[in-house]
Amino acid sequence: SSRKRGAGNEMRLSRCFLPCFQSSGRLFLGKSAPAASTMALSSSSSPLAPEQDPFTELEHKNWQRGVDVYTVGFGPLTAQAVPTLLDRAGFLASSGKDSSGDDRSGNLLDVACGPGQVVEAAISRAQSLSRSACCNYTALDFSTNFLKLAEKNLKVTHPDTTVNFVEGDAQHMSSVLEDNAFDSVTSNFGILHLAAPDVFLAESHRVLKPGGRLAFSVWAVPPTTEGFDLILSTVRDVGNPSVSLPNGPPFFRFSDPEEIRRSLEAAGFVDIDVTTVETMEWTGVDSSDKLYEIFLEGTARTRELLRGQTDEETKAIKLELKQRFDARVSEEGSAERRPLRMPAVVSSGQKPL
Repeated sequence: SSRKRGAGNEMRLSRCFLPCFQSSGRLFLGKSAPAASTMALSSSSSPLAPEQDPFTELEHKNWQRGVDVYTVGFGPLTAQAVPTLLDRAGFLASSGKDSSGDDRSGNLLDVACGPGQVVEAAISRAQSLSRSACCNYTALDFSTNFLKLAEKNLKVTHPDTTVNFVEGDAQHMSSVLEDNAFDSVTSNFGILHLAAPDVFLAESHRVLKPGGRLAFSVWAVPPTTEGFDLILSTVRDVGNPSVSLPNGPPFFRFSDPEEIRRSLEAAGFVDIDVTTVETMEWTGVDSSDKLYEIFLEGTARTRELLRGQTDEETKAIKLELKQRFDARVSEEGSAERRPLRMPAVVSSGQKPL
């Protein structure tokens, strides 16, 4: 459930974040969204338009090049949000049929599909429930390299299942996806990388059938997400937190329950749910060097922030990060080291019947 944030709490949170992760120099919490520009479609028959806004160009460039590091570094972590994501999207939640005889909850669209984790889990769920015959799967991403990886992965894990792979813009799906076509729309951490997330919410509402559900995940606000807290606070304290980046939406905008509800209601959704997946842990990151390399080579905004440091600043960041990482993961009175805690916020809403 949502909780009203006091002014003192907002000020404390604002100091935790760098300018490139905020909007107009401040953390976005529970206010009206910044004006969002519409974006051109990236379809399977054409590359990204050259007039794309600089933020989208930055994201597209980094998600074309960072596929392997993201998949190995973040993949096992982000996969931990998928079961909740599918549950909140209502995938296979109903055993009924619609007027055409199709299963009411078996048509899935996964947006910003990345390496294909959500579709893979959905297929496995359908098989375990003996409902594969009534399911259809569509995976959309603007990165051709991620689409190729998703297709490769799914051919290995589910070679007999047909998946429709679509190269496209999550914020302008009208040229590639019809109205009222899907029972469930999911996006696992994809909304964080969109220049106009409110347009994506509206597009998701459009492509959903009446009664269908959208579910999307984001990271919880630091310091709860310890990986982000370590990197961002270290850059803030010993590096340059004011690296110039293209204007984009606040990274943690959809970590706030009040803002989530406001945005989903504005897009026409009802029966809104906000769930925090508290149990997520970054088990594969056992050193500060590994944490640094994953953020440097497997992200977009944070990569550019780290690349924008001078050699001296980078050295200072790495030295300080090692001290903070070791202190954070060390269990008091024990030689054991625990994994970083990385909870996610999964938000969902229903298109009215």
